[in-house]
Amino acid sequence: MLPPRIDMVFTYVDGAEPAYAARRAALRQALGLAASERASWSRGAGEITYAVRSVLRAMPWIGTIHIVTDGQTPPVDADLMRAGRVRLVDHGAIIPERYRPVYASTIIESCLHRIPGLSDVWLYNNDDFLHGAALTPDDFLAPAADGGLRLRVRTVPALVRVAIAALSRAAPPGLPRANPYTAGIANAAWLLRRAGLSWRDIVFPRHVTQVYRSSTARWLEETFAAELDAARSRHFRGPGQLSWSTLAYSAECHRQQALPIRWRPLAGPADAAFIDFDRYRSPAQLAAAWRRVSGCEAKFICINNIPEAEAPRLAAAMAARGLGGAAGGDRLPP
Repeated sequence: MLPPRIDMVFTYVDGAEPAYAARRAALRQALGLAASERASWSRGAGEITYAVRSVLRAMPWIGTIHIVTDGQTPPVDADLMRAGRVRLVDHGAIIPERYRPVYASTIIESCLHRIPGLSDVWLYNNDDFLHGAALTPDDFLAPAADGGLRLRVRTVPALVRVAIAALSRAAPPGLPRANPYTAGIANAAWLLRRAGLSWRDIVFPRHVTQVYRSSTARWLEETFAAELDAARSRHFRGPGQLSWSTLAYSAECHRQQALPIRWRPLAGPADAAFIDFDRYRSPAQLAAAWRRVSGCEAKFICINNIPEAEAPRLAAAMAARGLGGAAGGDRLPP
């Protein structure tokens, strides 16, 4: 039995917007943090335009597409906004004032289930995700013996990340430390262990479209209220953050008997492609990457860290995929 509606949630930020960049810099200074941070996660070349069109093509059964922003307007087709297929959700509608402004995805993700009118089961994409093949609700849901639903969660065991974080903390000063992403997974894992979960149940999602249940999120908020309050108060990414996706996916495996689709690191996930433009430097590498973006048929495609200067090539690649047209235009994707 499928739920009556399954929504999609995107998070969006234009880190190059002057007012946004100024607010971020001012808060870092007020908190005594270093003036510079790696901000490639927040720059963009208009990917959200094509990400939304891609969802409508690959998943026409999706209900409302919610885009969560910090007072910004993403370049999404105007007709989709007018028709109500796409709704903008400001941080102020879901994140309590004492935690704002927020510059950490883990904090924003921990509040997404508060979106007004959101379906109980919903999907989550970053704004740089595309879909190269059709998806059905069965890709994310399965019937449970009690007549309810189990989530199909594509997972990676957390134990390796926990070990990396532990070795990092024990390393002598001057050596590289685990990045905030790994630290957040480890922090969440130890919290879950203290709550009685086994290592088998402690997982984090693969870098693909994620599926969540709002009732599980509410259970997490009740169970780990103090820890979430401390993590949400940090405002920025850092070694003390909590990986919300680790908490939520582990809770699903433990409480709801979710169906884990394990990642096979040697074989590699055939349904996913990660195209990271930070890895490409030469013209030949860039050309090869754009050919892959244009023709990749994986179900889940992340086009990460596209420089703003590459926006024209992004538009050309999306036209080759049949997702072209002027951003903010008045046509639905075919």
